[in-house]
Amino acid sequence: MLGDLPITEYQNHTTAHPIGVIVLLLLSAATLVAPRRWALVPMLVMACVVASAQRFVIASLDFNFLRVLLLVVAFRIVIRKETIGWRWKPIDTVLVLWIICATVTAGVLYGTVQTVIYRLGILYDAVGLYFVCRILVRDWTDIRVFVQSAALISVPVAIAFIVERATARNIFSVFGGVPEITMMRDGRLRCQGPFSHPILAGCFWAALMPLIAALWWHRGWNRALAITGLASSMVVVVTCASSTPVGGVLAGVVAACLFPLRRRMAWVRWFAVLTIISLHLVMKAPVWHLISRVSFAQGSTGWYRYKLIDDFIRHFDEWWLIGTSSRASWFGEGYWQITNQYVAEGVNGGLLTLTLFFILIAFAFYGVGRTWRRAARRRYRLLPLDRSAPHQPPPRPARPKSSAHLAMAWALGVSLFVHCVMFTGVTYFGQSILVWYLTLAFIGSLTPIHRRRNVLLARLKGHRPSSVVRFATRRPGVPVAGA
Repeated sequence: MLGDLPITEYQNHTTAHPIGVIVLLLLSAATLVAPRRWALVPMLVMACVVASAQRFVIASLDFNFLRVLLLVVAFRIVIRKETIGWRWKPIDTVLVLWIICATVTAGVLYGTVQTVIYRLGILYDAVGLYFVCRILVRDWTDIRVFVQSAALISVPVAIAFIVERATARNIFSVFGGVPEITMMRDGRLRCQGPFSHPILAGCFWAALMPLIAALWWHRGWNRALAITGLASSMVVVVTCASSTPVGGVLAGVVAACLFPLRRRMAWVRWFAVLTIISLHLVMKAPVWHLISRVSFAQGSTGWYRYKLIDDFIRHFDEWWLIGTSSRASWFGEGYWQITNQYVAEGVNGGLLTLTLFFILIAFAFYGVGRTWRRAARRRYRLLPLDRSAPHQPPPRPARPKSSAHLAMAWALGVSLFVHCVMFTGVTYFGQSILVWYLTLAFIGSLTPIHRRRNVLLARLKGHRPSSVVRFATRRPGVPVAGA
């Protein structure tokens, strides 16, 4: 058995509907011929149209259609040599260490071939999705094109969810992999469309909403697109009837409202930490008991999520080394599902895997900070001086579209925060992993390389230290030079 690793009746069985295969072929062709900036859009379309249960099984290896399309994208990168100019960054190292640690510890913990195969599939998804996005996304325009596509795709998806809500029938069931009759909880329909679960459907679009909202600062027709995309995404969040996506949206609103305090975020973080500690000291129950009182949908299982965290902390000695395959000493019989990404990292990989996961998130937030600061001012440039005209200042760099770039940079941080909040109520699998690794890859691609490395590269190219001048303008038209 795989313990808490999600197993469905579709695994190890080829499930390929003819219409789904046609969609796969069309999207594969579009991936190969599209310009680089549009190469990731077919993957988004696949995630929003075809259920993840559609798959081919080759030698006991499951290749769902998204994994097949990932192979096509990797093939495109190789034949077009699109890795030229791509640079490795620290966040890439942390992600690789995290996923390797999770794979090795899970293999040692369960010790079965099935577990190894399953974890290799997760490694394939993580490394593949993250690095193809890192390679194909190079600048702000690439991200804007992807977000515009997401906003457009959200419209037909929202219409499908409205139809499902009205008829209690899932039109995506023709592909297989999702039930035809919409599930119901406490008298409310929980629409899921092509996604693996209603919660994951809502989380998918809740995480994209901050990026779609940032289109407003690109002006023109992007403003109408932002409003349409936000409305469509909210339709999906509401019709899935789950508390976790709604909580993610509210967390995104709070994070967006902190934009005026962006230069005082250290104070905000310390205030949040001190508040949590104070609440823990004055409350009769642990501070994480507050999760049990948060409910945005009828029938929410907030108490179960609280108890899961509580037992996770109380039984630290059982999982800290390499995780645990049995939770017999934990609460309640029959509650085997881990609906918390942080708990899942610890239970399936031990303390080291959980720590690396937190470090990955910390690196991502650090990258967001550097990105929005760079977007908020003119970047530092390395410019060789003209020795024949020592008193002539070098030309000033062109001013970027700071407002649009700043909004998108902050939206990346908001989206990352939304993921972190939703991780307390769900474990990602299926199509939801796509938007998670996309967020990390976007941040990794836009994070500027450290200036000291630029100075070193300039020296290696033959510039003498005295001939390299770093310029930064804190106010328009006022250059500040430094050696």
